[in-house]
Amino acid sequence: MTGRGWLGLLLVILLAGSGGLIWFRAEGEAPTVEGPEALDVGAAGREIALEIADSKSGLRQIRVSILREGAEKIVLERAFAGSFVGGGVPPQLPERVTLTIDPKAMELADGESLLSVVAHDWSWRNSFRGNETKWQIPLRIDRKKPPIRISSGLTYVDRGGSGVVAYTLGEATVRDGVAIGDAFYRGYPAPGADAASRRRVAVFAVPTHAPKNPKIEVVAEDAAGNLGRASWSVVLKEKMLPKANINLSARFLETKVESLAVAQEIDASDLSNAFDQINTELRAKNEAQIREVVTNSSETQLWENAFTQLRNSKVTSRFAEQRSYFVDGRPISKATHFGYDLASTAGTPIEASNTGLVVFADDLGIYGNCVIIDHGLGIFSLYAHLSSIGVSVGDRVEKNAELGRSGDTGLAGGDHLHFAVIVGGTYVEPLEWWDPEWVRTHVDARLAR
Repeated sequence: MTGRGWLGLLLVILLAGSGGLIWFRAEGEAPTVEGPEALDVGAAGREIALEIADSKSGLRQIRVSILREGAEKIVLERAFAGSFVGGGVPPQLPERVTLTIDPKAMELADGESLLSVVAHDWSWRNSFRGNETKWQIPLRIDRKKPPIRISSGLTYVDRGGSGVVAYTLGEATVRDGVAIGDAFYRGYPAPGADAASRRRVAVFAVPTHAPKNPKIEVVAEDAAGNLGRASWSVVLKEKMLPKANINLSARFLETKVESLAVAQEIDASDLSNAFDQINTELRAKNEAQIREVVTNSSETQLWENAFTQLRNSKVTSRFAEQRSYFVDGRPISKATHFGYDLASTAGTPIEASNTGLVVFADDLGIYGNCVIIDHGLGIFSLYAHLSSIGVSVGDRVEKNAELGRSGDTGLAGGDHLHFAVIVGGTYVEPLEWWDPEWVRTHVDARLAR
């Protein structure tokens, strides 16, 4: 090949290479932006996370701003390393941008705005300015706390007992109910109330472990994160919790404890230690499962009037009994008994204490065969140690409908029913719910407001 031929070939190669570079560096894929579809920001401010990426040329610069009535307030401007020839510095991974929108610090007035992101890449497109992406979402600044008007008057409640409060919200909320220390009892639409009225009720409990003189208040949080609070006159009656010492027999350990330990894969070589492990670790696991079961309750009141106690039953253990367990005079374990033990004839029919929906019907560790019923508005009843179960999850049961038969399954020393009432995830005193007068004055009267 002549010199002219080699020169021509070289020019072709150079032109092809230049064309390939231009084609590669002038790619037309714009950056991507991922974030929420809308954002509500309250007085406390709110953090927002954005994912911004460009998988081809790489990010060159981004600008985040707030647009309102033609004005722009810059929140963030950032440039990224790169070069005209090589583009962005590899690897071109998504850039996570975390921002805090603080209305007070940014002097943002309440109202509607737009959160805007403008991103450019290192492409040679658009006269070397790169591909551009404009991304915007509605941004609402709202620093007003949700108004709460409580319609309930003076309320008396016992430690370990239940109460009801009626209230009206001044705006839509994402969460409302009663707060007592670290416990929260969600609100529900008031029975029979029009949704537009925003009339609400909350059935709450004062846990036995609540601090002395706990703050009891209605709280409401709106979409912007503003938290409204309102208190009313509540008189808390303190209550001494019963105590009991229980001696565990050798027969109980060798039959009940050993079989339960084997079933739960607990070391049964030392039955005293096995009992303590069952009474603490397995109990905690079972209680966590119960809390999960009672997380969601019907928004409709399903029960009517007072709940019923097991017919012809004798109380053998009361609510919140502080139990100490002994073997041969030696203390080995402790627990709180959150329910009533009711004894009758062996294999007696166990009836629903009130109308509701079955949300659990299965074996539950220390509780043995167990049924849990949702009565609506956060109220549940629990029936444990059954010898047999005659209902299934999803069944609607009427008051006094048969659920199964009494027994001694689980960690039970004899045939009986363990009965409990749960309000918003907290065990409460069943005696109140068995009392027609208490239900009429403390519950029905409040729900009807």
